[in-house]
Amino acid sequence: MHNVSVTFLIAVVLALYLTLDTISILRSGRTPGVFYKYLRYRQVRGPMTRKGNPRRFWAYIFGNVLGLVLCFAYLVWALL
Repeated sequence: MHNVSVTFLIAVVLALYLTLDTISILRSGRTPGVFYKYLRYRQVRGPMTRKGNPRRFWAYIFGNVLGLVLCFAYLVWALL
């Protein structure tokens, strides 16, 4: 890898975004979290909420957590 610093920066920014998005989603109970007011009209199947559509809501949360784990794994690998 020639540009480790660039990919490291991308992983850090992505991890920060996923963390903020997951916190926002868990606090509000609806998805998307951070950019809700911009993206709510683009949801094809309606809003995913904790009460209205819990299966898709938790799948979105687990997807964010999986992405966060992958970012942290890359950051640890890049530092070692």
